[in-house]
Amino acid sequence: MAVTREDIENALGPCEDAQPIGSRGGSGECWKVVQGGKAMACKVVRNMSEPERFQREVTAMTRIQSPRVVSVVSHGDMATADDGRTNPYLLSEFLDGGDVRQNLAAQGTPSDPDLRAFLAETLVGLETLHANDIVHRDLKPENIVLRNGAWTDPVIIDLGLSRLLDASSLTVYPWTGGTWPYMAPEQLRAERATDRTDMWALAVVAAEIAAGTHPFWRGEPNPPADWDSRLRGGIAVPGTRPAALRDFVDRTGDYAGYRRPTAAAALELLNTAWP
Repeated sequence: MAVTREDIENALGPCEDAQPIGSRGGSGECWKVVQGGKAMACKVVRNMSEPERFQREVTAMTRIQSPRVVSVVSHGDMATADDGRTNPYLLSEFLDGGDVRQNLAAQGTPSDPDLRAFLAETLVGLETLHANDIVHRDLKPENIVLRNGAWTDPVIIDLGLSRLLDASSLTVYPWTGGTWPYMAPEQLRAERATDRTDMWALAVVAAEIAAGTHPFWRGEPNPPADWDSRLRGGIAVPGTRPAALRDFVDRTGDYAGYRRPTAAAALELLNTAWP
């Protein structure tokens, strides 16, 4: 069963184009729609076992106005003929260029200047999220899109696992959520995520981009028994990369969350150590 173009147009109105993009996920599917010459992404949520999660994503995204975080156009409910149900949808800007993983596969690893620019701009996005009391909690290559395929123009997407720090948490702890190879030690211990949790994930992403391979993941779908020793061993960066990058990853990827810098402090560190 799948969403149809008729479903899309019944909810949004006539479209010049409407095509499904990507594969259907566990929570729904995504379409690229064009109206008035403007391309947008329409995320239709089919699995409402956790309806609060969708509302949390909408709330988080509508609070943000930043070129480094995907912007929301509108949201509402969509009747889907295949199951006779009404499902919520989120309409956001369409980002053309592919995510980090897709660009690594297509382009290979970026140059040192491009990697530095990528980190600086992603930190701007994280600083904006954290200033609005939002923790992403699932930052990974698939959740950072490179606008027009440019490493210098990253955009953070998919805030579905975000937790608004100024609202009552919908998560009952202990709870483990996220994608394990990018999860911080505190997440894997089923503890509460904070803004420093996102910093760990960025350190892992930075090391993976620098090397072209993940620093400690060996393909396991779930956390292995020795995950703690792997993470305590640190996040390795190739010796061919600048020392400033290794220092940045060491600081932002510290095993102890309280020793990791904030996004604002990490950006200052990057600008000072790697101008």
